[in-house]
Amino acid sequence: MTQPSSSDMDRARHEISNALLAMTDLITPIFDKADGMRADLERRGWSPTAAEQVALVWLLNAVNSATNGGATA
Repeated sequence: MTQPSSSDMDRARHEISNALLAMTDLITPIFDKADGMRADLERRGWSPTAAEQVALVWLLNAVNSATNGGATA
């Protein structure tokens, strides 16, 4: 097996960086929605702990769906 060249490594780093930036753009609205959901539940009288748990479960499922195309492990 041959070692990747320096230009191959630079290209791979560039592609990984771009993928991470794209992921950030994808995930930011999901985190914002979870924060809003938690705040809304608290306004409706839910305890902060319960609201956090509901928002967390929703967030984990939403991130899983966004990153895996809805596939489950």
